[in-house]
Amino acid sequence: MFTSPSDCPDCGVRPGQLHHDGCDVARCATTGQQRAGCGHSGSTCITRWTGHWPGDAECWEYGFFIQPDPGAPPNTPPLPDINRLYLECDWDPAQQRMIRRASSSPPESSHQ
Repeated sequence: MFTSPSDCPDCGVRPGQLHHDGCDVARCATTGQQRAGCGHSGSTCITRWTGHWPGDAECWEYGFFIQPDPGAPPNTPPLPDINRLYLECDWDPAQQRMIRRASSSPPESSHQ
């Protein structure tokens, strides 16, 4: 189940606020990758905290989940599959979120 929004676990900002400089959770607004070490200077890559871990909302939307470790407590729910998210989606700077790529498979041809 998708959790209720919370403050950023690293810099402590509330949902909707800009992450503080040096926040390890913050993503780069240009690339979607971790902001720490993205190489951009100034405020051009600052993003807002949504209240959820980066990528979790998209994983829920696209149904990307992994099963917890076999040693996890019973009834542990599936976890967002962030690795699959980054394999099958691209960062959209305009929307500030990961967007699923269009299918790359060629259209089926009809043989008569």
